[in-house]
Amino acid sequence: MKKVLLTIAAVAITAIPALAQEKAFVPSKLGQNWFIQLQGGASYTISEYYRDASFSDLVSPHAALSIGKYFAPAIGARLQVGGWQSKNYYKISNTDGTYNINYIQVNADGLLNLTNLFLPYKQDRVFNLIGIAGIGYAHGFKNKDQGISRTNSIVPRAGLQADFRVTEGVSLNLEVTGNLMPDNFNGRVEGKKYDGVVDALLGVTFDLSKGGFKMADISDPAELKRLNDQINDQRALLANKDSEISRLKTDLANKPEPQVIVQETKEIKEQTEVLMNAVVVFHIGSARLEKNQDINIFNAARYLRDNPSVNVIVTGYADKSTGTPAINQRLSEQRAKAVADVLIDKYDISPSRITTKASGDKEQLFPTDQWNRVVVFTAVTK
Repeated sequence: MKKVLLTIAAVAITAIPALAQEKAFVPSKLGQNWFIQLQGGASYTISEYYRDASFSDLVSPHAALSIGKYFAPAIGARLQVGGWQSKNYYKISNTDGTYNINYIQVNADGLLNLTNLFLPYKQDRVFNLIGIAGIGYAHGFKNKDQGISRTNSIVPRAGLQADFRVTEGVSLNLEVTGNLMPDNFNGRVEGKKYDGVVDALLGVTFDLSKGGFKMADISDPAELKRLNDQINDQRALLANKDSEISRLKTDLANKPEPQVIVQETKEIKEQTEVLMNAVVVFHIGSARLEKNQDINIFNAARYLRDNPSVNVIVTGYADKSTGTPAINQRLSEQRAKAVADVLIDKYDISPSRITTKASGDKEQLFPTDQWNRVVVFTAVTK
């Protein structure tokens, strides 16, 4: 049995990448995850005497064009050019009314996808809620009728955008943003420190690089070193066992009693045929066969073809450090079946020669948890 365990450890070298891998998002390249937004709607100006005016008196058109990029599923930025008109209410002596200020505003906004921040990322999610915070520069044009000169303003702003996916590259959005203007933005200073403009916009977003963010495997260097150290230790033990087996074979050949020689030879043969030099390793929580494990199933199939008097027991295992006993039992069953199916379907091994078993996490072959995510082959003489 010692030889079996050592051989499994040696073959497990092929699975080192699988044992040390986790998932992470691939960093966004310069040309990826860009978008363009076209938006139109209305603005509502909060300035001097706005409470004395009706709501419709202070509503004016607004339009915006944006280009932006997402650097991660939850973090992005955009550059926006917008503006049009701001309606304001005034009172001078016994005269009152409204007047317009035409303006253009350039904004640099940070975007925080709140949906992706709190939920697992899904590129095809229908709805996303996006927080907006940024700074703008607003230029107000002259209004000769009101005697108002040009103005230039630094504008802090914040808002929310609801985004609804229509197709892979197109989505509709509804955005509400508040802009904090200085008091002289509308050409009048009436004792308040700030004016404000609230924009409500409906728009369309075009994803310029379809596909979203991708996942990739990353490796923990410390974990890889630890595993390599363990494998090197097992290699040293395997080197020692080769010389020990040679010595035992020599001793057996020199035994004077033929019956004893046959008996001892049979015992050694059973031990060397237990594994057939093949073991299949799986990712954590997975019963999917990785391509780098094909050679191990091929070795088992070749052994069975070369030894038609031998059947095989395919036994699945799971490590007890993850999952529950019930989940691990089912997972080990799925792993054993996946390997048996390849033997039958790809290598034409008769189903009558294959027995599948599942040990779940009840039996741990190795002291290292990751090494127990395996399927082991056991040869059985017919």
